[in-house]
Amino acid sequence: MASALEFYASAFQAENLYGLRMIISWISVAVFIWLLSLSYLVWKADSKSNENRFMGVLLIIEGIKAAFLLPDAFPYDSDWEWLWNYLWVFKIEVFFYAHTAAILMYLCLPIYYRIGKLSFMFNSTLQKHAWYLAPLIALAIWMSIRNVNGFYMANSAWLICSGAGADPSLQVWWGSVQPFMIDTLDQIGTCTEYYETHLVDDSTAGGLWAIALASPLVTLGALLFIRASMKSEKAAGGDGTSRHLTSRSLYIGFLGKVSGTMLYFITLMVIIPLLNDGSMATFAQSTLWRYGEDASSLDRIKYLIWTLSLLMTPLAMGFEALMFVHAALNDSVFGIDQNLRKTFRTAMFTGTGALLFITATEFMEQVLGQGLIGGVAVGVLFLGLRGPVLSVIDGMSSRLIPANYTTEETAYLEAYKVAMDDFIITADERKMLKIQAKTLGISDQRVQELEQDYNSGIEATEEE
Repeated sequence: MASALEFYASAFQAENLYGLRMIISWISVAVFIWLLSLSYLVWKADSKSNENRFMGVLLIIEGIKAAFLLPDAFPYDSDWEWLWNYLWVFKIEVFFYAHTAAILMYLCLPIYYRIGKLSFMFNSTLQKHAWYLAPLIALAIWMSIRNVNGFYMANSAWLICSGAGADPSLQVWWGSVQPFMIDTLDQIGTCTEYYETHLVDDSTAGGLWAIALASPLVTLGALLFIRASMKSEKAAGGDGTSRHLTSRSLYIGFLGKVSGTMLYFITLMVIIPLLNDGSMATFAQSTLWRYGEDASSLDRIKYLIWTLSLLMTPLAMGFEALMFVHAALNDSVFGIDQNLRKTFRTAMFTGTGALLFITATEFMEQVLGQGLIGGVAVGVLFLGLRGPVLSVIDGMSSRLIPANYTTEETAYLEAYKVAMDDFIITADERKMLKIQAKTLGISDQRVQELEQDYNSGIEATEEE
């Protein structure tokens, strides 16, 4: 049995492309958390807005789609099968439900954004219900087809190499051993090292492939919807840069996502078949490209392309999220930059603490056989240094998420700048600033944050 530490160490060896697959998995985790955070911010910005609700749900679904490789960030072999009994549900069941829901959500875009000939769908009654009915209908559809032939993987087994010079063996996970598994075993030949890999019968999952490959085509249609909505807004006298989904920044983000998913589609449907004698790749073939005794340089290239293709979807989703943040920080979408900064701060602190706890626990388990002691010690130390750590994180967020202010906040800062010309705020100046803040509708807490930001900028300038 390989420990978690051994599993992660082997994942970064040369034969595993120096951890490329693991890095892609971690990127999937990051994008998933990022999109969930954005969904929370959108919902919190105005939870009574049907448009906010629609966008919040859509971001959650997009995050799940980006997280297809999230389970692969965990140890992936037969000794961890107990964990994978749950992770596989996320990897397949939840993932393909999300694709189904995304298709219906994209079809609902004309309900929330006026689109030329589809303007009859732009209806307030539909807007009240479509944001939750679409995912519920998708759930009903998925639950009704998940056990239909073509929409599930009927057989699965672990291919186990116990060490160099050993013969590989099969250990059934579910279903039964299939001929292709035995053929793969024969083509692997003698084991060159210890490893385990998963063989799954995807020949019975044509419907799943259809859903996965149809999704990029549907997102292309959604892009056309958004473009048409921007044109409709201009025709109605707008400037094509509304405060929500049809802002230019979000349009560019969605365009980038569509480009990434279409590139994934082309890679699977065109590039790999061209290199693979005209046939689409299967999971069993990818195993042979990786571990096969007679694997050629071309096989390794195909495995590299196959692996890199998995990166396209989370990167595409990440680009969309990045442009969403850009739009938000420029006050074109919800004005949520301060909430975004707080979420970034909390997520970074919590995530770093959890990562250090797990790492220290595993390290101490390997060295002293007392993993919990190391985790607790690092956790207590990390909490003790909470102040300095949060200062570092705030510095990072200031660079990654530069402050952007509303018109009212900018007006207050101008007044504060004048008052701070001599670096002293007198009682009369403070009284005038309070009147200014009250007139502009800025809370005392926000006033304090604005003044701290301004003072920090002065200090940074003096240091430079």
